Amino acid sequence: MSRIEWSRKTADEVEEAISMFLCRMNPAAFRVRPSQGDGGIDVCVPTGVNRFEVYQVKKFASNLTSSQKTQVEKSHARLRDFAGERGWTIDNWYLTLPLDPTTENLSWLAEIAATGPFPCDWRGLSHVDGWASNYKDVVDYYFNDGRERLMEDLARFTAISGIPMSPGVLPSVESFPTLAPSDVLNGLVRLRETLNARDPHYSYDFSVSGQPPPRPVSGDYPSTLAARTAQQVGDSYVTFDVHARCAESLKERPIKVTMTWMAQRGSVEHRELEEFFTYGRTPEHPIQARDVTVEMPGGLGGESALAQVLMSEAGEPGEPFERRLSILSPEDEVLATIELTMYPPVSNHDGTGQSNRGRDRSGFFELETLVLAGPPKQMTLRLRTEDPVGLRPDQLEPALAVVDSFRLPNQIRLEATRGPARSTTHPVPASDASDDSRATNRALLAYVRALIVIQRHTPVELKFPEFERLSELNIAEATATAKLLNGETLKRTWNTLQFHLNPEAAATDEPRLFVADQVPLSFNVGGDHIELGRVRHIFESARIVSTEAAEDGQLLATLQPGPGNDTVLSAWHGEASIDH
Repeated sequence: MSRIEWSRKTADEVEEAISMFLCRMNPAAFRVRPSQGDGGIDVCVPTGVNRFEVYQVKKFASNLTSSQKTQVEKSHARLRDFAGERGWTIDNWYLTLPLDPTTENLSWLAEIAATGPFPCDWRGLSHVDGWASNYKDVVDYYFNDGRERLMEDLARFTAISGIPMSPGVLPSVESFPTLAPSDVLNGLVRLRETLNARDPHYSYDFSVSGQPPPRPVSGDYPSTLAARTAQQVGDSYVTFDVHARCAESLKERPIKVTMTWMAQRGSVEHRELEEFFTYGRTPEHPIQARDVTVEMPGGLGGESALAQVLMSEAGEPGEPFERRLSILSPEDEVLATIELTMYPPVSNHDGTGQSNRGRDRSGFFELETLVLAGPPKQMTLRLRTEDPVGLRPDQLEPALAVVDSFRLPNQIRLEATRGPARSTTHPVPASDASDDSRATNRALLAYVRALIVIQRHTPVELKFPEFERLSELNIAEATATAKLLNGETLKRTWNTLQFHLNPEAAATDEPRLFVADQVPLSFNVGGDHIELGRVRHIFESARIVSTEAAEDGQLLATLQPGPGNDTVLSAWHGEASIDH
């Protein structure tokens, strides 16, 4: 490839090509189009939460004039103010242009760097030419006739019946019944390789099967997938996958969709559609649409009178970050707290709304925030829990406690898990949770807290068991067992009891004190029978109402409460009574 005469290219051509070099090197990078508030940024590379590397791209290809230096200095100053207002940390600022620096240039850049809180460096002609050598498809697309040749290749790509065949085979209708896979195999491979070598923005894959492709599931496909389309041809289905080479690809050559949404007012789909336009929140359900037109790379789009549209989540540039959610009483006492991994937020079409979500480590609990920029700024919080089966009790307790205390007059506090404490408290917002769901959550919380106590006294690793109804969990028994293990003496009522009586014991039906001193204590969790030692039961007033001979020669006595006193006191014998 001959060396590029950068000085003969327009400013737009130079900046577009260099920006695409940078975006291909850093797939998460994104361009900032010139505007009043661009902050002196051309290409931004996320390096962490609110951390970036910034490239200021200029077309200057010869010795810098005083006017050109002034432009650079203003760009640096705008970034300094822009980053400070937003709390950004700039790891590096690179002046990027097809010109290698002189000693004087480097001294001048050092003076600029001294005026700001971030390091500055020069990326010159040697860098730019090196990138051009690595990304020949970008050079071909922007400076040669690669754009036109790509369009021709894409046209052939979509005309499946016109794919080049083996020598001597004509793609006629009559020849199709006798075609063997080998007749088209080489042509398919060559076409794919040509497309992927020529298109600087997208790469292409395709497959043919006898079944329609499965419905996509969020997270079940590559993060680079920009579009997928399936077309039925006879009894076969041809699926095309279009992958974005970098985040900037979707801005340089966007995928455009026009349609008319169809959602019944008041339905779940209608609410989700409203929240998509208000907050950018991705709908969870397919939504019907009509008059759908899709423009995709390679002409792979199409039209449809009716369609079901399923959207998938796409976060803004950035990395997940940690937050702590706490619920406080009106007296500022912490009632519950949970640590969450928050994912990069998404915004609506005009940037006036934003949605975000986070999960705890177990994946059981999800927090969703919906924010309107205002003024005044408004925030809505949603709490959701998933299936607890198979999770450990200590994983579930923080989430269930947060949900239980998420009610007025309590307060919420959302803060960073590290660094200086910077947070404010707000009243718990109104919730659409029903009384039944609150009661269910409270019952599960009691059960989980009981299991946490039981876990301290058994080597069996407890997990939340499968259940269909709450009654299957024996929550009352679990709670009572936990209280005994915590050293409490339980005072309960009873109505009948059978036990073995020594034949030599004096039988009497008069009310008296009975003590059962070595009664086994156990509890069943999901089929695991947990032995927990021994308890003592003291029946304050009881009488024997009947006896019968047992097979072991003892008497089986039936005990009932004495008149006016049906109390039994129970106490655990302690850790020493457990045979591990």
